[in-house]
Amino acid sequence: MNHIRFTPVAFESLGVRSMCTFVETPDVKILVDPGVALGPRYRLLPHPREYKALVESRQRIRKYVRAADLLTVSHYHHDHFTPSFTDKTWLASTRNEAARIFRDKTVLVKDVRSSINATQRRRGWIFQSFCRKIGSDIVVADGRSFEYGKTRLRFSGPLPHGEDQGQQGWVLATVVEFSSEKLIHASDIQGPMSDKALQFILNEEPSAVIVGGPPTYLTVFKVPADSIKRGIDNLAAVARKVPLVIADHHLLRAQDSIQQLSAIQAVTKPIGHSILTAAEHIGESPQLLEANRRELYQEEPPSKRFIKWTKLGKEKQRQVSPPVELEGRKKGGTSGSR
Repeated sequence: MNHIRFTPVAFESLGVRSMCTFVETPDVKILVDPGVALGPRYRLLPHPREYKALVESRQRIRKYVRAADLLTVSHYHHDHFTPSFTDKTWLASTRNEAARIFRDKTVLVKDVRSSINATQRRRGWIFQSFCRKIGSDIVVADGRSFEYGKTRLRFSGPLPHGEDQGQQGWVLATVVEFSSEKLIHASDIQGPMSDKALQFILNEEPSAVIVGGPPTYLTVFKVPADSIKRGIDNLAAVARKVPLVIADHHLLRAQDSIQQLSAIQAVTKPIGHSILTAAEHIGESPQLLEANRRELYQEEPPSKRFIKWTKLGKEKQRQVSPPVELEGRKKGGTSGSR
């Protein structure tokens, strides 16, 4: 694409839970889903390398917020927006951090009144109330279209967060159009698993898609195997139809995710289509830090100061940043390869 440019800001392949993306056209600059998080895995707190990636992601989000004309929030999971409470364990969030991101900005958001589960409704209501107090212009975006010069910004109606009958709620896909180019950013549709979400993407005939892949690391444990298979099959269907697919997020929490993407790439490469991680799109090797957390603890044992922090009570941990500034730099064992 020549007129629509996008930069991955924070993604699983960059070491954190997120799909934050900066999108730029000749008319408008958009920061999609300005949130980032870490998550529980293997009964271990995140490794110091993950906390470093979290801090670096927060720094990049601040940078792109300053450049953005508007922000969007596809749904109210904490890796997709920044909440106004302090949590140093999983989010590196504070009230000041949230204010720094959203103050005086136009924020196009998922409606909290319909097609939303109870948890996200509460989070969304608190978030929107906070934003209004700091001068944000909150605009409900579900199914709506906005014009910025020759750029058209559209939002899907609510799409399933994963399975059609799942319990995770609904999300909005973001569509950016300029001339004959079209980019879709489809947070958390997990493949897509939903045939409704698949048809939405295929009917749009986009030039490029940024999509969250299926959570293969939860197969059987939380998500039925047939749903995971549907997500992989539908992701392959998207890659066969769309010239460029960025597949990341939930999928990259599995150690074999790069191999799964390589299998799809083997099918799409002969027709000139590409399926990449966010890291690969910007010329970097994927850093599967969460997927390799156990190995990181073995290969790069944390300092005594860090271990002492892990023994604090949960509420204390939320208020105190983990001491990672003196931890070692990158070593092997975390990168994916094609």
